[in-house]
This record gives sequence, structure tokens and C-alpha cells, in this order.
Amino acid sequence: MLIQAAQQADRHPGPLGVFFRRPAHKKGRNVAVVATARKLATIGWHMLQNNQPYWYALPRPTQTKLARLRVRATGQKRKSGCPKRHKATSNSPDGGRTRSLKALPQLYQAEGLPPMQVPKPVEQRAMAAMGLAEFVSALGKPQVIQRTTNSHKKQ
Repeated sequence: MLIQAAQQADRHPGPLGVFFRRPAHKKGRNVAVVATARKLATIGWHMLQNNQPYWYALPRPTQTKLARLRVRATGQKRKSGCPKRHKATSNSPDGGRTRSLKALPQLYQAEGLPPMQVPKPVEQRAMAAMGLAEFVSALGKPQVIQRTTNSHKKQ
């Protein structure tokens, strides 16, 4: 299962993707897959040992996965939307064509996971050396994304 997960790492924009692409370019894809699978096992062990969530997860898929897990475990969905007998309106200037996503630390807090710790200076330097400083800082800030329209719906 770790091998299958590692094969998808080349599409990830974070540290695991960079880790995968570096040996894949020099030594081949199969060597990179095995090295990334070992790295995933090490990361998983450290997460369990220290009771910490993954620091470099993408917020949107993480929010979806945690919501599904919460519903399966407790059967409780988050109440959202406007109350009955009220018309939904958007407060955004673009008329509701965007969606705001929580920052990763806020998302973990909302789901009841342990709080994220500030990465150690060594790790911060490593992220900067890999060119991921901007990626890491974006995870700590709320994001606004464009809503996609469904072409099959009638206007």
C-alpha cells in the first residue's frame, strides 16, 4: 500500500513531491517510488509517536477526508448553509463565485486534532533550500478559490 501511495507522490507540490522527483530524475522512477515509500513509513511512525498531524497536507483534500471520516465515525455532519425560510446571499463582492478554505492549522483545530507546532529552524531551512518556503507559508493562510460551474446544469 505504501508503494501505491508513493507512486502518486510525483503529483504532489509539497516536500514529498520534491523528494520523489529528485531521485526519479537521477536514478529512475522505481528507485524513487521505493525511497518515497520508506519516507512515508518514517513520517507515519513519527506522526504516531509524537501524536502530530501531517504538516504539509493540502487543505482542500484534507478537509474533505476529515469530514468523511467524522461522518463515518460519529454520523454527525456539520450544519451549514442558511436557516430555513431564508434566501442564501453572498457577502463576497464577486457574487459568491469563490469559496474560502481554512488554513491548515484552523482546519486541524476545527476537527479536534492536536495543534500544529512551529517547524524547527533546521526544517525551515530545508524547506527554503527545496524552494518550498512559499508553499509552506500558503498552508498557514486561508485561501480563496474559484468555484467551478457544472456545465450540465441549466442556467
